Amino acid sequence: MLDETASVLLDPGFPYGEDLLQFIWEQGLYEKHALRTKDGQPIEVLKPGRIQRDSGPDLLDAQVRIGGQLWAGTVEVHLRSSEWNTHGHERDPAYENVVLHVVYEHDANVRTSSGSVPPTLELQSRIATDSIALYRSLMRAKGFVPCESLIARIDQSRSGPWLERVLIQRLQRKTEEVEDLHEKLGRDPSDVLYHLIARAFGLKVNAEPFGMLAHALPLKTLLKYRDDALRTEALLFGQAGLLQVDFTDDYPRQIQQEHQMLARMHGLRPAPLAAWKFARMRPMNFPTVRLAQFAQLIMRMDGDLHSLLRSDSAGDLLRLLDVQAGAYWSTHYRFDQPAEHLPKKLGRSGAAHDRQCHCSRALRSVVCMDVRNTRNGRLAC
Repeated sequence: MLDETASVLLDPGFPYGEDLLQFIWEQGLYEKHALRTKDGQPIEVLKPGRIQRDSGPDLLDAQVRIGGQLWAGTVEVHLRSSEWNTHGHERDPAYENVVLHVVYEHDANVRTSSGSVPPTLELQSRIATDSIALYRSLMRAKGFVPCESLIARIDQSRSGPWLERVLIQRLQRKTEEVEDLHEKLGRDPSDVLYHLIARAFGLKVNAEPFGMLAHALPLKTLLKYRDDALRTEALLFGQAGLLQVDFTDDYPRQIQQEHQMLARMHGLRPAPLAAWKFARMRPMNFPTVRLAQFAQLIMRMDGDLHSLLRSDSAGDLLRLLDVQAGAYWSTHYRFDQPAEHLPKKLGRSGAAHDRQCHCSRALRSVVCMDVRNTRNGRLAC
């Protein structure tokens, strides 16, 4: 008989949904010896995939070898196999690319919309129940950090070097990302900074769309109009793909007209509208508001974003990032949707996020250093 902890995982009211099982799969926190599908095929996990929270299968970019055949695609995770049908996946073509169906309990055979049977791996006997119990206790903790009460138990001779190591790894990862962008942008420090600041304004959810916008709107073109608020917003919103509808308010209609003229003049093609995400976000972080704030930063810096790198004082950086969206946005979060009057300032927390994400040593290592200061073809840090 399953113990009380295991039965909680099977309970339909399990408070963490599939998140815990997804995490266990992604991190490999299960017994991996002699993995086999429910029909007996041997499984070798090369890449478990990475968890994603948007629509579609739970993990992307997975690679598994099943019965000697290498498969690349997505992984879907359920507490029970029958949830495949409960969630309507048998009618959804998005699940045709599932290379492995990972479940805690296999209780039903399922099919894709084309009629094929996805290979299924059951983890019920491969997960240590004490790990689940620890997870539950951490999630029930009242501290700001769930493991707060356990930190004091760690030997500082071990935690100190570990924290230093992960700090260095994080800095290396961020530096390599900036170096890669530096190469792709033709080693132009101004363009690198422009792209990174743009991505920071998108926060985590809209970082990619902001990056696409930076590619769709060259910095040199944007800087030609940095002393004109109307045209600066017209270029940003237009190239973001957010002006491709019919408006009723005068302001969006005006910048729409400006963008059409500027796009023809400079041969610009907008980024895809569908990339932007508004769902499950605080209105103050809507991409429309963040774009309007980004426009004000471009104008405030007079196009010279390098000012953000010239001071090591957090206070000075926060003051530089203390921008407020234009007048229209004081009564709007989205075009044509009036709201209660509220100035849309970037705010201290938002400014701190942007500073921490991209005004860092990783950024300085590329933007503030002469490209000649390299060793073995890599930028010196």
